Amino acid sequence: MTNEKIRFNEIIKSKNDQKLDIWFCLKDLVELKGISYRSLKTMVKEIYNKYKDHGTIYKKGGRYYIKYNLLDKFELKQPRKVTNYSYNWKSNISYTTLDRYELKYHQSIIQEIKNNTPKVLYLEKIEPDKSGRLHVHMLADAKPEELKPVISNILNNYLENENYYRLYCEPVQNKACSINYLNK
Repeated sequence: MTNEKIRFNEIIKSKNDQKLDIWFCLKDLVELKGISYRSLKTMVKEIYNKYKDHGTIYKKGGRYYIKYNLLDKFELKQPRKVTNYSYNWKSNISYTTLDRYELKYHQSIIQEIKNNTPKVLYLEKIEPDKSGRLHVHMLADAKPEELKPVISNILNNYLENENYYRLYCEPVQNKACSINYLNK
């Protein structure tokens, strides 16, 4: 390995060490990903060789330990069992409001979004920020460009106009991280 490549791997490893520290073993992935242990064993060798220098996967005592941000690398071409981690989420949605609203108010907004997009499946979480104001995170199986106008219209109806809320609706970058965030 060249000195440049070694230095690059050291930088990546140090950045990865600063991130959230959640590790899984292969047995954990069987249930999370809906993939058989045998299939995971086949996949892990290639992933291990590619990412071991980044500090996101290691082997100890014949057992592999995988950091949460590598979960998206373990995918079957044809998934057998659908789980939240193996489902094809396409949109990462989040909105926060200028004013404080009750939990039921946010629940009614979410229900309105679901009613206006009946063919779309959502995974959602309502949580308080540091100041106690509630905001919403959602994953959806439709494209952001299809959902953003619908959600903006609903938020405008509930909250007057776009000056009273912030909406983030973008493609899912890392499925496992997004799901872990919703499950926290």
